Amino acid sequence: MAKISTSTLKDFRALQDTITVAVNGSSTFERASQAYTQAVYAAYHESVVLVRQFATTPYQELPLPSRAFVERLVQEKGLSQKIQNATLILNLLGTSGVKPEWNNRSQSKGHSGIPLISAAFIDAIPMMSRLLRELGLGLDWIDRQDTNLVIKTMGSMSGVFFVRDAAQEVDHLGRKIIAAQDFVKAHDIKSVFGFGGAYLGTKTFSITILFLRETIEKGKAEQFAAAMSGFKAQTLELVKTHIFG
Repeated sequence: MAKISTSTLKDFRALQDTITVAVNGSSTFERASQAYTQAVYAAYHESVVLVRQFATTPYQELPLPSRAFVERLVQEKGLSQKIQNATLILNLLGTSGVKPEWNNRSQSKGHSGIPLISAAFIDAIPMMSRLLRELGLGLDWIDRQDTNLVIKTMGSMSGVFFVRDAAQEVDHLGRKIIAAQDFVKAHDIKSVFGFGGAYLGTKTFSITILFLRETIEKGKAEQFAAAMSGFKAQTLELVKTHIFG
């Protein structure tokens, strides 16, 4: 069985070819995202405990179940007054992993949709805060909620989110970057990494996050991310026309 730690760029490119076939013919970006995560997990289930694919859409474009989840979340946080139709929501669209419930996004209890409602709200989520910073987006743009600025900022996405030791690494405030330490301990999570890309001409950027049962170096995560760039090109038209369903 294959491990990410011992795979080469050639191996990762072979996976991209598999993903291209798996995604081909998908009628929505949501279905393409699920096919994508399934292909990644199938190829590297010896390494991967959970792989998830997220993408942004404006709040007003969410299907009703997703909108209800976000409404409950912002109400619990006392932030209902801040949600607007144009507020970007980072939606879980694809998920594959060890547990059966991790293979259906509708069964996600806590990560169905993350509203990019304010810099302070996102900064309170250590993993998300570091992820956006390491991808080159930062947080300052969130408070401005300026469409042109958002699109410009997304266009500068680069880099890889990387946590070598999920059980130990902390942020500048001393918080564990992977806050769900019960999850880390239960599934022996070692390294975590993520990468993303903006869809030009849209308000959408996508992010893939992998939770591994092995330790890898950042260079390997960067290799993997570079090889997966074909997914974004393949799904551009779906992002423009049919995201959910």
